[in-house]
Amino acid sequence: MNRTELARALRQAGVADVLYEIPGVHEPRTRSDVHYFLRRESGSWVVGVSERAEEDFARRFPTEDEACRYLFGLLDPSTRPPRPPDAAERVAEVLGHSQEIQREAWEQFGRARRERERPPGEG
Repeated sequence: MNRTELARALRQAGVADVLYEIPGVHEPRTRSDVHYFLRRESGSWVVGVSERAEEDFARRFPTEDEACRYLFGLLDPSTRPPRPPDAAERVAEVLGHSQEIQREAWEQFGRARRERERPPGEG
């Protein structure tokens, strides 16, 4: 597989354009804050992640084919586990209780902070 074939396969798999960048082949105008990239560098092929312009090199490959197959495996929606059947309801429930969850989190934070600031031997 080469970069052009990879871009075509990702499009056919329904992978969002903003999730990956392949210089010279697929360079979306808009990118997600976190996106994958594939490029040739110092005689090898690099697949990595860019997060707010900070790059993390996941892996280097000796061939374009290996790098392309690896990136496809990372982005292919068919390799992701299926969503739980009640996912939408669970998200709605969490969003419905967001103020309560936030309040509890602040209370836990306050308790932890007080514990940390307590002088040794007090308890």
